[in-house]
Amino acid sequence: MAKLRGIVGIEAAIVLIAFVLVASALAFVAINMGMFSAQKSKEVMAKAYDTATRAIDVAGDALAHVDTTAGTVDVVVLPIKLTGGAAPVDLANTTVTVMTSEGELDASLKNDTVVLATTSDLSALIASGPKIAWASTGNKNSLLEPGEIVYLVVRPGTALPAYGWIQIEVKPPIGSPLVVRYSIPPVLTYTWIDLVLGQ
Repeated sequence: MAKLRGIVGIEAAIVLIAFVLVASALAFVAINMGMFSAQKSKEVMAKAYDTATRAIDVAGDALAHVDTTAGTVDVVVLPIKLTGGAAPVDLANTTVTVMTSEGELDASLKNDTVVLATTSDLSALIASGPKIAWASTGNKNSLLEPGEIVYLVVRPGTALPAYGWIQIEVKPPIGSPLVVRYSIPPVLTYTWIDLVLGQ
């Protein structure tokens, strides 16, 4: 009888150990799946944050070049920089869309042309008549990096008269787009005017 009780006790212990092992394995699987889900959630939130936040911002006032003879604006120059903590932006893969009071620039004019120059070359860049071009003050590559300022040079298909407007949308590969809109001031007597101050 005592022998039988001992065998039953050993069998019960083996069954109990088996239950503990199965429960441990299930707990490991559950914890592992929970950690995997938490990691994926973190990655999704980080990607959503990168997409929702703006990578680029305006670095100062937009300037307009005026054809004083015709009394119209023929070129708009918009300074752009990275926002704080943003990763470098590839200008070659950045889309620019321009609309004006005279209409939207057609598809051929919206194609990005990355023209890298120094600030001293900016006047030559404007005189050369690009439709949409970039002028960089930093490294001569297509990356906008921290500390750099690039100038987006836009020559609308039709010159802008007084009281007209221009809207520029700059969409980097990652992050929300930068959209700015400026009104053309009524007095166009100077060669260069500040579109924010209106003079």
